[in-house]
Amino acid sequence: MTEYTKGLCDFITKLKFEDLAPDLTDKAKKLTLHVAGVALAGRTLPTAVSARSAARATVGTQADLMSTMWGEPGKLPMHGAIMANATAADTLDWEDCSYTGHPSAHLVSVSMAMTEAMHRSGKDYLTAVIGGFEVYQRVACYIQPTPEFDSRKYGWGLGSWQIFASAAPAGKLYGCDADQYNLLLGATGCSTPVVNAILALQGSDFYHLQYAITGLTGTMVAGMAKRNELDNIYNIMDGESGYPMMMRGFANEGWIDRNLGTEYLFGQLLFKHWPANMWIQTPIDCLDTLVTRHGFKAEDIEEIFMTPTYDERDKFSWDGYASCRDAQFSVPYCLAAYLLRGEPGPNWYTAEHLADPELLEMASRVKLDPDNHMNLQVAFKMFREGSFPTTSMRVTLKDGQQFEVTLPFPKGHPNNPFDWNDVERTFRAGARAANLPEEKIERYIELCKKIDELGDMAELAECLSM
Repeated sequence: MTEYTKGLCDFITKLKFEDLAPDLTDKAKKLTLHVAGVALAGRTLPTAVSARSAARATVGTQADLMSTMWGEPGKLPMHGAIMANATAADTLDWEDCSYTGHPSAHLVSVSMAMTEAMHRSGKDYLTAVIGGFEVYQRVACYIQPTPEFDSRKYGWGLGSWQIFASAAPAGKLYGCDADQYNLLLGATGCSTPVVNAILALQGSDFYHLQYAITGLTGTMVAGMAKRNELDNIYNIMDGESGYPMMMRGFANEGWIDRNLGTEYLFGQLLFKHWPANMWIQTPIDCLDTLVTRHGFKAEDIEEIFMTPTYDERDKFSWDGYASCRDAQFSVPYCLAAYLLRGEPGPNWYTAEHLADPELLEMASRVKLDPDNHMNLQVAFKMFREGSFPTTSMRVTLKDGQQFEVTLPFPKGHPNNPFDWNDVERTFRAGARAANLPEEKIERYIELCKKIDELGDMAELAECLSM
């Protein structure tokens, strides 16, 4: 029998900050700035509001361990802050993308809330974020469906295996030993939400609220593991009754133990440039490039033609869009929002804009190539292999002028990475949208650059309170 579970447990429990290369810790610092910014930007949208309400109703307002609920005054019990901040981080679909989902909504919110409440160091935080990602990503890659599997019909489980991005850093920060961590992985697997297709088919914003639930559950079972409250759920990544069987029988050998401890998959994480689905990042980059170069405005445009057409990202209806999530997965909507709704943020997805006639009229001018379709399984395979689908766009103006651009990678891809100016810009936009005081904005940016020097992460986290 394999020993995948034991290998993961040995890796994460022995991992030290000193094991991490500077390029990895620098990326984790940037991620901390980026995720907080997009969470603050999304805090006024209904899903983020609902998550804050659910957090207060579920965990109350007082506990021994208290953490900042970003963009709010005061603190909340640690588990409640995790619930609220995790959903806020995903609400605008703006945080990150690995080739298995959006783990940073949990990695950052869980690790920051825990290190704040427990007064742990910045080195502890960075180690939990990077190590937690390695556990999450290797598990998620291990149980990915085969290319011929109909994920559109039966569902793709990013909201399911996402729970490991919560439990993995939590177990590290609680100081679980290898035996406790083994039980934690077992409990996390048994607590995984069922894979479903209904959220995508109906465009439900519960897609974002799942992060509150899996954030709470993952950290809760990590605490149970540390307190020795779990038993007899060992080696869940191994054997016929293990996690692959639970997740519909898929087992991709070679992912969990692939150069574990020497190759860090965290370096392949993509930062999102725009509040939209990952396959809409390059299309918006294309339009932004043309607008910046040529200075045309929305009212000048006759047609926007784009190739390829990304599967399931072409939705347009004169009836509008059913939810924030529904719009975030539409190339026509997102391009129109870029042109008409100004600086990226919650204003792209407020309820009144989802069926706004002006926006829908502009979205109707977006024409997607009927002869060149990009299958998402193929696109994800390219991403896993270090590449990305190339996108081309042609904008035709009403006066007959045409402008074209082709981009191989979106901004934020490992081959076109964010620098500090990029993440600072995103954070400032989100923080100002939340009316965070300017002195706290600048202090948070300053401290993010030297997280590894902080003795108490509360100093950083408290910058995000009103």
